[in-house]
Amino acid sequence: MARSTMRSAALAVTITLLLSACSSSDPVAQQPQQSNPAQPTCSNAEDDQGSAWIMGQLDAFTNEDPETAYSFASESFKTRSSLQQFIAIIVTNYGFLLSTRSYTIGDCTKQGELFLFAVQVTDTAGQKYPMEYTLSKIDNTWGVDAASVTLGEEEPTYS
Repeated sequence: MARSTMRSAALAVTITLLLSACSSSDPVAQQPQQSNPAQPTCSNAEDDQGSAWIMGQLDAFTNEDPETAYSFASESFKTRSSLQQFIAIIVTNYGFLLSTRSYTIGDCTKQGELFLFAVQVTDTAGQKYPMEYTLSKIDNTWGVDAASVTLGEEEPTYS
């Protein structure tokens, strides 16, 4: 029992680090929100590939596998945050990802070289968390640059 609790805490810290470091230092996340909702602008291939990348990370969180979840981070994120910092971010700020019951990945909007995905996570208690995932694709390799809860903002569109 103690071992499972320790793993859960370690994973939660990992997830929190990734998401907090990304959302707090990411220039895209700091830009003011537009009053008009963004329209999907990603190609079908970009949408499919980016969605698969997000699914991989969310599944790793659900499986309490912080190393795998961290592997979905972009190289830029990994240079700023260690695995231990990533775990701390998840545990501190995004613990709901450790008790995910389901998730939905919505529209993808391309903003310069970044790909913004609307994601909704539902935890085991039924609480819904609308999120925005920011991904990059460098040398044909995807990476999660940021993720943040978007409560209080305009509702994104989920497919």
